[in-house]
Amino acid sequence: MMGTISVRREIPASASAVWDVLADFPNIADWNGGVKTSYATGEQTEGVGATRHCDLAPTGGLEETIREWQPEEKLVVSIDSTARLPIRTGLATFELSDDGGASSTRVALTYDYESKWGVIGTLMGGMVQKQLTKGFEGFLSDLSAAATANS
Repeated sequence: MMGTISVRREIPASASAVWDVLADFPNIADWNGGVKTSYATGEQTEGVGATRHCDLAPTGGLEETIREWQPEEKLVVSIDSTARLPIRTGLATFELSDDGGASSTRVALTYDYESKWGVIGTLMGGMVQKQLTKGFEGFLSDLSAAATANS
């Protein structure tokens, strides 16, 4: 089953401050409460091709790769594989836009994913959507706190 989740948030910080947090790709665990540990899995730590591993709270893990990198505008990250999660793969797209000043940034996060477990995954679809939406809303809340603290 394929699914899509979209969440948005107005962050009271400049696009530059928001980007600085997102661009520190290997260190997402430093500010995201949903990630226990994270680290780069290759030499490259930013830009297209950078990879990382994340251990999630309370359980599960991800291997991710940056697919698109447009500073202060757009970041696309693929979820290449997962462990102990109902998701097989995914693509997270972060789009940043500001009001022309440094006062706030609108962040739109779209997550396209493929669930695991065939028919069982399809039956669990509504529950998975609800949990992922809650998780990504928490992600944007943590991103807001980190970007605001850095601005």
